[in-house]
Amino acid sequence: MCDYRIITTDRPVKDSGKAIIVSRETFNKLTSDTYLKVMASDDREKLGLSKSYYYYILDSMKKLGLIEDNALAFKLILPFVKGEKELKFDDGIIYLNGKQIISIDMSSSKYACPTCPVFAECVYGIKRIAMSMKIKTQSIDSEIDARNERLPSKLWYSLIRGIVAKVLPKLDSINVYY
Repeated sequence: MCDYRIITTDRPVKDSGKAIIVSRETFNKLTSDTYLKVMASDDREKLGLSKSYYYYILDSMKKLGLIEDNALAFKLILPFVKGEKELKFDDGIIYLNGKQIISIDMSSSKYACPTCPVFAECVYGIKRIAMSMKIKTQSIDSEIDARNERLPSKLWYSLIRGIVAKVLPKLDSINVYY
């Protein structure tokens, strides 16, 4: 089960290649409708949000390093969960592919592959991210079989693990604010 979204942004995009790792709680906020809309658009009036709420969300994104000079300044966002003595990557990603923000949260119960209304878009997201990150994935030949076997869900898990495997060796520092 998952929650998949693809949104086109009208914000400028910095080619930063930056991976940002956030807590699961922060990731849940970032994948909410309101936060994704603010991430995608710099036109507060078009979003219909109050000025204070819009700038509150924008400021929180700037503090995370997602937005710099009004431009999106990340390539991907991964969630983690805190264990007693460790951090574990959780199953989700927000990925910037050109002017498209692709968001998948595998811990959501919104959609299930057999009845998913965004199946084609989901498969597109897998292919776009896999191609961009140069990660091989299984192809989907038959939509009916893929839905019944929950193949896109399996591919997302595999893709996220592949991305974590690429990002982790490049991890240099973690800033903690207290």
